[in-house]
Amino acid sequence: MKKTFVLLFLFLLIITQAQEKTSLNKGEIIIPIGKKLFLKPEIKNDKIVNFEIVKEENVTEKIDLFGIMKNFKKDNIKDNSIKLTFSEAQMMTSSIYALFIIQKTGKKMIFKARIRLKGDPQYHPTSILPSVSNSAHVEQWRDNIDSIILSDFELN
Repeated sequence: MKKTFVLLFLFLLIITQAQEKTSLNKGEIIIPIGKKLFLKPEIKNDKIVNFEIVKEENVTEKIDLFGIMKNFKKDNIKDNSIKLTFSEAQMMTSSIYALFIIQKTGKKMIFKARIRLKGDPQYHPTSILPSVSNSAHVEQWRDNIDSIILSDFELN
């Protein structure tokens, strides 16, 4: 019985350690799949040089992209907040991976992205469009992604 308990404890410990966490590093952010982040950027000369995580939530169910887009309410707030949701999503009958962005900097946000596929140790560049302030922006992939790195943020 003790051996079973010890083995179960070690297994749970390994699983817990293997789960990737959100990471910030000088204007670069690593987001594992299944996270919703509320960020406050540090901006210098129209470049985002760092972030503060105001709130972080786990997303346990697939998000409904049509529902999110339908319920989005545009406003004119310019509080420099950035909301990122990186999760599995449902679009009609298809399952995809999506990055949902709402940023309120008052400017267009340009950035780069690299994705890591499940089972692959390396990140690979992916195309991504600029995000307009106070609008809903969605990027989507059919690949089985486990995390994304966003970097080189600029405001125009």
